[in-house]
Amino acid sequence: MNGIELSKKYFNDIAYPIFKNNCPEILDLCSIGLVGEGSECFGLDDDISKDHDFGPGFCIWLKEDDVKIYKNRINFVLEKLPDEFLGYKKVESKLVDKRVGLFSLEDFYEKYTSARKFPISDIEFLKIPESYLATVTNGEIFLDNCKLFSDYRKYLLDFYPEDVLRKKLAAYLFQMAQAGQYNLKRSLDRNDISAVFFAKAEFMEALLGVLFLFAKVYMPYYKLRYKRLAQINYYPSDLFEDMNKFMKSNHKKDLVYLSEKLSIYVKDILKYRSITKSDDDFLLAHAIEVQNSIINPQIKAINLVKGNWYEIFI
Repeated sequence: MNGIELSKKYFNDIAYPIFKNNCPEILDLCSIGLVGEGSECFGLDDDISKDHDFGPGFCIWLKEDDVKIYKNRINFVLEKLPDEFLGYKKVESKLVDKRVGLFSLEDFYEKYTSARKFPISDIEFLKIPESYLATVTNGEIFLDNCKLFSDYRKYLLDFYPEDVLRKKLAAYLFQMAQAGQYNLKRSLDRNDISAVFFAKAEFMEALLGVLFLFAKVYMPYYKLRYKRLAQINYYPSDLFEDMNKFMKSNHKKDLVYLSEKLSIYVKDILKYRSITKSDDDFLLAHAIEVQNSIINPQIKAINLVKGNWYEIFI
């Protein structure tokens, strides 16, 4: 049983009847589910994941004003709930913030987006780290009676505004061209092991970034990216085979061939979707074309190579 299944069964079998008997009106005002940090919220947890921040629990979201009214009654019910369920006991870490329990929806969204209400501007959207957007929109909602929480969740799940998407795409295409199509070969020619390692890592980060953008799914924290991309079942298995070969290989001929093959795969999607028109296999040409297609002058003015929040705003 994975974390989401455990959480859902714990809520339905144990918590829901207690809430129904003690404070039923709260159920009409809140949303309940499991969303947030941890591989279990992505449905990617395994046996190793269960050694920390795992166990029966769920999130309750209410509007800020309702939290003030019902906080004590909700916490009274939560304290009645057992720490162990179906053989699983709560394992909490002191190194992370609270992951389950009662949250005001405004505080919850502000933690990951810096915004307490939506919609937001393109620039404000661009400021949010991708992994934070993946975190705040993952998981599953078991009870959905807080309309404002659901409206905000739907707004974010609708994905980036078009110009924000294009800005991020242009930067990732530049990174693929620079790291994989240019610097990787030069580093291999120099037999510079450290440069080869980082060129491969930069190329793969950018490739995954592009693939998540094409799929309109937010890219999560680094250790979950590859598994999450496979989980969404959007791309063919031979693409993952090529990525695996690229990550495992240390041979110059194979690395140069695979970096070019993966880059051409991206180029073909760009052209098939009429995002770019260039026939050039070098992705820099496509990065420039995507950048030039941005309409919002504030977004377009940001340097081509910059597409991540920490590059632009820090």
